[in-house]
Amino acid sequence: MKIFNFRKMDGRLKLRIDNVEDLWALQRIIFEGDRIRSESFRRFKPEESDEGEMKKVIVEVSAEKTELDKNALRLRITGKIVDGRPLEYIRLNTYHTLNIGLHEEIELAKTEWPKYIMEVIKEAVEDTKKPRIAIILLDDEKALPAYLLGYGIEFLNEIYSKLSKRMKPKDFEEQKEKYFNEIIETIKNLNTDTVVIAGPGFTKEDIKKYMEEKGLAESIGKRLEYERASDTERTGMYELMRNGKVASIMARSRVRSEFKEMEYFLKALSMGKAKYGIENVRAAIESYDTRSILVNDSVIGSAEIRKLLGSAEEAGIKIKIINAESEAGAQLHGFKDIAEIEVEDEEE
Repeated sequence: MKIFNFRKMDGRLKLRIDNVEDLWALQRIIFEGDRIRSESFRRFKPEESDEGEMKKVIVEVSAEKTELDKNALRLRITGKIVDGRPLEYIRLNTYHTLNIGLHEEIELAKTEWPKYIMEVIKEAVEDTKKPRIAIILLDDEKALPAYLLGYGIEFLNEIYSKLSKRMKPKDFEEQKEKYFNEIIETIKNLNTDTVVIAGPGFTKEDIKKYMEEKGLAESIGKRLEYERASDTERTGMYELMRNGKVASIMARSRVRSEFKEMEYFLKALSMGKAKYGIENVRAAIESYDTRSILVNDSVIGSAEIRKLLGSAEEAGIKIKIINAESEAGAQLHGFKDIAEIEVEDEEE
C-alpha cells in the first residue's frame, strides 16, 4: 500500500492498492457510513428507452457493505452515491458498487481515525516492503504449497507423488523424478523470495540432493530453507509458524505476532490475569484494570465495539486487531471475539 496524502481537516486518506493484503486491510477498516471515492463505470441512458453506454466516472459512495473476492483480487464496496463527476453521468442517492482492484487509487473519508485504524494502515504500508514467504510441506506421498500472507495462510493445490511400493525400482525412480520436477516447477512459479521446504522423513533431503545433483538449485532463483515438520497437513503449517527457521523468518510478521498474542492471552487467562467478552472487557477498562485488548477484525465495525475501543484508546490501552480468518482469530472467536490482558507481553 502506498499513501499519497492524508488531509486531517476533512479526514480524507488517498492511497494506492499494491497487493491482495491491502484489499484485506481495507476491508477491515471500512465501516458503514465511511465514504470511498474511486474511478468506476456507470451506464448512461439519455432516454429511458435507450440501452445506454458505459461511461467512466468518479464516484463517491457511502459504504454499507464490503466483500473481498480473493479469486478475482477485488474488494467490492456497495453503498449510495453521495458525490461524483461528471454529474450528468451519475445519479445521487442510487446504489452503486465500486470494484477496487490491484494498483488502483482510492480516497477513503472517515469522521474519525482512531489509532488502531491508523496502525492497520501503517502495517499495510510496511508489509508492502517485506518479501513474501512460501512453504512447501512434502513427504513421499504429497506436497502442500502455501503462501504466508499478511491476512493469514493461503493454501495452494496439493501435488501427489503417485508413488507405490509395488512399482518396479526403475518405474519408482522415474515417477519420483517426475514428482520432484513438478515440485521444483511449483517453487519456480511461486511469487516469493524465500521458500521453506519442510516435512517429516527424508523426502526434503532427497529433493535437496536431487536439485544439487541436477544443478537446479541456482536456476530456481529463490532462497531455499529446509526445516522439519511432523506432517504434511495444515497442522504441520501452523506448527512451523511457531518453531524453527520459519518462526525466525516470520519474527516480525503479523501472523506470527497474532500467534504470540493469543499464546500470551491463554497463559494470562490460566493465571486469572485476563478476561474475555465485551462486558468483561468494558468492566476492565472502566476499572483501569487492563493494559491490552485483542479484538477480531470481524467485529470492529460494530458501533458498540468501536465505542469500547475508543474508551480504551482514551485510557492509553494497547489495541491489537486480529485477523478473524487466521488460526489465532478462530481461537479468539471462541472467546467471544474480544479479550483483555492485565499485564504486558514479555519481550522475547
